[in-house]
Amino acid sequence: MQRDQSKINIPLYVDLDGTLVKTDVAQELLCQVAAKPMHWIGLLQSSKLGRSGVKAFVSERAEFDPANLPYRDDVLDYIRNEKSRGRKVFLATATDARIAKKIFDYIGVFDGVIASDEGNNLKGQAKLEAIQSASPAFEYVGDSKADIPIWNAARISGFVNAPNSAMTSLSQTHAPSLNVHDAVPFAKGLFRAMRPHQWAKNALILLPLFFSHQYGQPDLVARAMLATFMFCLCASAVYIVNDLLDIEADRNHNTKKHRPFASGELRPAAGVGFALVLLLTSLIISSLAFGFALTFLLLLYLFSTSLYSGWLKHKPIFDVIVLTCLYTLRVFIGGVAIGAALSPWLLNFSLFFFASLAFMKRFIEMRKVKAEGKVMARGYLVSDLEAILPMGIATGALSVLTLTLYLNSRFVAETYGAVQILWLIAPLTMFWIFRTWLKALRDEIDDDPVVFALRDTVSRITLVATICVVLTSRFSTLEGLLL
Repeated sequence: MQRDQSKINIPLYVDLDGTLVKTDVAQELLCQVAAKPMHWIGLLQSSKLGRSGVKAFVSERAEFDPANLPYRDDVLDYIRNEKSRGRKVFLATATDARIAKKIFDYIGVFDGVIASDEGNNLKGQAKLEAIQSASPAFEYVGDSKADIPIWNAARISGFVNAPNSAMTSLSQTHAPSLNVHDAVPFAKGLFRAMRPHQWAKNALILLPLFFSHQYGQPDLVARAMLATFMFCLCASAVYIVNDLLDIEADRNHNTKKHRPFASGELRPAAGVGFALVLLLTSLIISSLAFGFALTFLLLLYLFSTSLYSGWLKHKPIFDVIVLTCLYTLRVFIGGVAIGAALSPWLLNFSLFFFASLAFMKRFIEMRKVKAEGKVMARGYLVSDLEAILPMGIATGALSVLTLTLYLNSRFVAETYGAVQILWLIAPLTMFWIFRTWLKALRDEIDDDPVVFALRDTVSRITLVATICVVLTSRFSTLEGLLL
């Protein structure tokens, strides 16, 4: 009790990045500004002044709302409790002073703030000197190795996911005032950021192998599988970059706010580095194993996704066309990987089928926007739902029509032993498309129809039945089945 009373006269200094908030604010703002080419020259020039110069440049140009940050409740509760006991509480951060002031105003509890300004990066020893100049005796709550000299000088220390070495040495002199352990394992966070549930889309790369019926050749199977693995790495790099660019928007979304970067589970710098590793690995595999043609398609995918993420996803209809082409591009990559000529029937079917899924994705999003009482999102108006629905169903129907025309082609007659059995894939495809649209209309699909298909038992059964029909028709004759 006596120790608690003595704390009242010791000011409390709290770090921002990784302590009060789960993320690194400066890194987030840097990603936001660096995503706009108009700022590149300014960033290079500001780097001549060191980190403080870059932070100042970014703070002037970034859009920042302190209400959107992922605050750590344990730390906030501790600050408010100490403030209610009459203690002075200060925010001490290496973030630029303009950003720190906005957080200071938003929280409304701090008595003051010390932060970086142009020419003075307030981190580590520099932060310690700034604190000691105002308070020779103080309590400090931080999270990183850079805080070790501050903890060593502090009268009282608090830890938030701090290094074990710092906690071990300091706990020998006094018990920590706060000890928070809520960090998610780094590898687990990175794996989630890769969105492995989205890799199912890349099974489209295997379609040319399946429908050319060359799956009995181990070398071609190996090439197709390697191309799929390579593309998964590349796609994951794109997902990570997109998440870094959409942090603010994701935090305002009911489900996307739980993504690793939006929730603060991962720092942006880790995402940038990991995305670069994934991208370089995929390009190296492509160049060494497949050569120029497939590497060109991979670069085309990267260019298209960048164009989509940066601009076209906010352009109605353009966004659907680009999404459709990105799906179809996977089929192209599969054909190039095994050296198989792509059937125009397969490409036509892919065009209409994936256009229907792209329309469905927008339909689902706009239904949610309407339910939230908004009138517009991603360039679409709520009133556009009346047009999106028939366009999506019509393109789905066209994919079934294309499939039936393909079943009447010479290639099918020459390739399959039991063509009559193969016709069963038409009603199976029709069933899945229209049932999924009905689910979307009933608001029974949360977000992405592909993710829904992976989790939906009926969809999985339909897929397995379709594969069985194709294989049965390929290796059997109608007479043999009847006998």
